[in-house]
Amino acid sequence: MESLFWALGTRDPVALAWPVFLSLAFGFLLLQNDLVTLLGATLARVALLGRADPFARRGPGGRPSGLVIIPSLLRNRGDLEAIRTTVASSASNGYPGELVVVASVDGRTEQPSLYRELETWIAALRSPANVTILLGGTETRLGKMMAVEAAVVLVKDLVARGRLPAFPELYFSIDGDGTLSENALERLAARLVRPHPLTGNPRRVVSGKICIRPDLFWSGWRQAPASFFSVRGQIYLQVAREFLLSNIARFNWKPTPQIGIPGALYCTWSELLLAAPRYMGFMKTVRIRDMALWALGVPPPLFSRTRVEPCPEALTGASDDTCIAFLASIASWKDGRLSFDAPRTTVHALGRLLMGYFFERSHDYEPEARVYTYTPATIRGLWKQRVRWNSSRFECAGRFWRAFAFHWEIGFPTSSHLWLVLQHVFDLTVYYVLLPYAVFRSSNAVFVYVLGYGAQTVAYSIYTSLALLLERERRRFWPVLFALPLAAFYGVAINFFGCVVGVVRDVFLFGNPTDFAPEWTLRRGRTERIALLFRVRRFFALAARAVVCGDVPFGAFWLGWGETPWTPSGYDGWTTKRGRRRIVPPLSAWRLLRPSRRWFPSRSAAAPQTAERTPMPVAASAELGALDATTGG
Repeated sequence: MESLFWALGTRDPVALAWPVFLSLAFGFLLLQNDLVTLLGATLARVALLGRADPFARRGPGGRPSGLVIIPSLLRNRGDLEAIRTTVASSASNGYPGELVVVASVDGRTEQPSLYRELETWIAALRSPANVTILLGGTETRLGKMMAVEAAVVLVKDLVARGRLPAFPELYFSIDGDGTLSENALERLAARLVRPHPLTGNPRRVVSGKICIRPDLFWSGWRQAPASFFSVRGQIYLQVAREFLLSNIARFNWKPTPQIGIPGALYCTWSELLLAAPRYMGFMKTVRIRDMALWALGVPPPLFSRTRVEPCPEALTGASDDTCIAFLASIASWKDGRLSFDAPRTTVHALGRLLMGYFFERSHDYEPEARVYTYTPATIRGLWKQRVRWNSSRFECAGRFWRAFAFHWEIGFPTSSHLWLVLQHVFDLTVYYVLLPYAVFRSSNAVFVYVLGYGAQTVAYSIYTSLALLLERERRRFWPVLFALPLAAFYGVAINFFGCVVGVVRDVFLFGNPTDFAPEWTLRRGRTERIALLFRVRRFFALAARAVVCGDVPFGAFWLGWGETPWTPSGYDGWTTKRGRRRIVPPLSAWRLLRPSRRWFPSRSAAAPQTAERTPMPVAASAELGALDATTGG
């Protein structure tokens, strides 16, 4: 390390610049080669077919029935208007099959006047004859995927009562602040049901294109200075450019398969959505012993034979959309249905891994199915979002580690991705923390940073230009080029350091608290964080308690995350900001304590439970009296 810093501080600038641009070219060939491949494929399609868009609309009944669920909070009038916009956009999108649109409010009793206003508006909304619009949600706030589950319960109940003919075949996920482009839903459905050219199987999940509304980042030349020099304008420009480029990866043409989907717009089979809560419960029953026996040739536990209770709370959190993405990778087609069973042997697991890498990838992308959405307009809001995004993969991998042992087609790319993220955190720490300290007084200090910033800007310029060439609406999105001068700074300050902070909190410190899901839902889902410092603190606290009071036996729970008779759950206080119980009594009380022989008291003898809200069951949200279907046309 010292020799590296010495070289950076003393070597000739030309000698320093050459390796930087060589690594830039290597990184482009290794990580961004799909840009060139996609551009060539697009040009070839235009030359051979005379058009770039092979999509053809179908007549009434030409697509499978669909279910659109729009989960959203309803905290203020802004949320109300966003829900209205998304419901109206979904209902009028021109989908040719039977379509059920459900606006599902997470915590519908918390703003009763706004909820009644939304209910009245939906009841009066005129929609096509093939569209049914419903309103539902959870009683109190439980998290996004619990709002989705409440909508599923509502539709199931309507089917059971004969109000709907059957549960819809396809599931469309749309955030509560999006506006769909023309025929977006049909485009997603057409891509999902299209047989794979080699295997003949339909796709398992299809992502849409996420776009920042063009009017946010460009209002004409007269407003250009305000957009460029204001914080809000720069945020819109930078995020618009970022989304334009990140959408390219959804084509899934990179050497490593795509393992994520955008929650703002995607389409999958309802069969997967219905199986997800039970699969999350099933994973809790898999033990390390099962994995070891499977490696020795014993058949694995089968999801198709389990009778475990569903656990929808385990889907909720900062990475709920990633959970669906992982399940889509785990699923395979068997006799025309999705199967979530593990491969019979390690040889079959290897075969599925190779199949997923080289022949049939589970994730597909429809570039012309667009959703125009917003982004946080303040630095604080954007920072919180990116910290959550960049740490969610570790949190979600913690939920699925049992499945990774059997399903190598998702376990291997996810593990590789997490390792690269950790390496990324290390590299950023070296370059932006240790390096400035090491070369601060050297003659090349300024040059090193100018060189790095310039190389990053050149790379972003190349990537953005190629992405614009692939964009059919490039006339609306070309102003993102104005983001390039500050794109490297934005990438470092928001994305790179957001990644560092989120990963360090979630992996090395006490977990990464977010307000995306309340603590009571996370506790019921029995999800965990790595949170090494939290576990070390718990270990020493319980060790002190064992010495002082003599009532704590040694066990694996000393390094755990969940609640014990002496310690709270790692989630306690994340939402309420209170309720953490003391593990070791205060020093003033130590002299009054006597060692106890009661090594592991029962739950009833434990300390009082942490104060928390008691949410209503999801099923209670399906009160049909206020949730009648409304149709028009």
